[in-house]
Amino acid sequence: MEKLAISEALSLAVKKHNEGKLQEAEIVYRNILNKCPDNPDAMHLLGLIAHQTKKYPEAVNLISKAIQLKPNDAIYYSNLGMAYDAMGKEDESAKNWEKALEINPYHTNAHLAHYNLGVYFKDKGKIRESLEHYDKAIELNKEFFDAVWNRSFIQLLLGRFKEGWQGYESRFKKEKPSDSRIFNKPEWSGSPLNGKKILIVSEQGFGDNIQFIRYIPLVKERGGYVILECKKELRSLFEGFPGIDEFTEKEANAPNIDYDFYVYIMSLPRVFNTDLNSIPNSASNSPAYLRANSKLVEKFRKKFNTTNFKIGITWSGNPYQDNDQNRSTTFEKFKSLKKIPGISLFSLQKGEASKQLDDSEIINLEDEIIDFSDTAAIIQNMDLIISVDTSVAHLAGAMGKPTWTLLSFIPDWRWLLDRNDCPWYPSMKLFRQKKPGDWNSVFNEVRKELKSRLYKK
Repeated sequence: MEKLAISEALSLAVKKHNEGKLQEAEIVYRNILNKCPDNPDAMHLLGLIAHQTKKYPEAVNLISKAIQLKPNDAIYYSNLGMAYDAMGKEDESAKNWEKALEINPYHTNAHLAHYNLGVYFKDKGKIRESLEHYDKAIELNKEFFDAVWNRSFIQLLLGRFKEGWQGYESRFKKEKPSDSRIFNKPEWSGSPLNGKKILIVSEQGFGDNIQFIRYIPLVKERGGYVILECKKELRSLFEGFPGIDEFTEKEANAPNIDYDFYVYIMSLPRVFNTDLNSIPNSASNSPAYLRANSKLVEKFRKKFNTTNFKIGITWSGNPYQDNDQNRSTTFEKFKSLKKIPGISLFSLQKGEASKQLDDSEIINLEDEIIDFSDTAAIIQNMDLIISVDTSVAHLAGAMGKPTWTLLSFIPDWRWLLDRNDCPWYPSMKLFRQKKPGDWNSVFNEVRKELKSRLYKK
């Protein structure tokens, strides 16, 4: 009779739990444990509530006790992995996800375990293992678009562009879509436009738009009227770019203008079947595809009255970008460069990170930069740009300026793996971390390369 009462109470608690009534469910779980301290399900689910309410150490403690009582339940291990992951204990979380899959490869959250292991192994630099887990996650749940999205990063990172571009389209179907706006016109697939109006939709960061605007002349060749949706900070930079007939500013809703088709700017590589050998403007003899305003170039030239080798630096990207903690460094790392004779350093850093600048010998240009036209004019006056993975690096590369881009251990997909050149920007050289967080080795290489370059001069 008592067992029946506990079973009924547990069913009631689970019902409340599933309805999001966590406090009510918690009370019932605790009452069950008062009567039956060794009930593993109540203990596990109480631990799950602790996880959901961000009491992670308590969650680990409760779920671990549940596992001692019932050591062969895959869901227990899977949820324990989630709790450890929330605490930043990645190795412990991975061990528990693997144990869950060992017990039951098809348990309820098996696709999530594979997904999380995909993230884990990617961060560790184990690309093959990461790809295998994403493949399994998608095999178990073909509608798991977050996994398709993450897998596309791996495919693109490996240079498998055909698969990667296709998977990259899942950015609009994942749990938090890259853009949830509705465009009530057909999406363009590359067919002849025959005078029709096409809207090129802006998306993601400034650097993304700078990188992929190179495709607009190819769109124009299909015979249409090209309207570019554009962030206001980029408008003056893109004025006069070949193939653009009209601009519209990016806003919260889809533009209220007349057009016949639309296409996202980062979908254009897929539309044009881009592979490593067909990237526009990627040949070493290709002209730069973005140029600075000549009047602004002259205006800034007067500010750089030095015979020293002029280097523009940027150490931090948008702090709200998902991978910013890995891709950005600190101003402190750049200080070591000023010890090299014959150079002058100019900071192009914007935003909160510019407050790190505490050295009067390094010229802070933040107040001079209103939009990207100013940044381009400053870049044009530099001899070299040294930057982490930011829009400044993209802009310098698009302008054909010698650019040294400093990359995290596992970089964004566009930088590929195991090469120091960049197929997207012929004038760019890549400096890579040898292990996660290892900026010291990167700057050692930069100093060595810089000295070698200056001594040759």
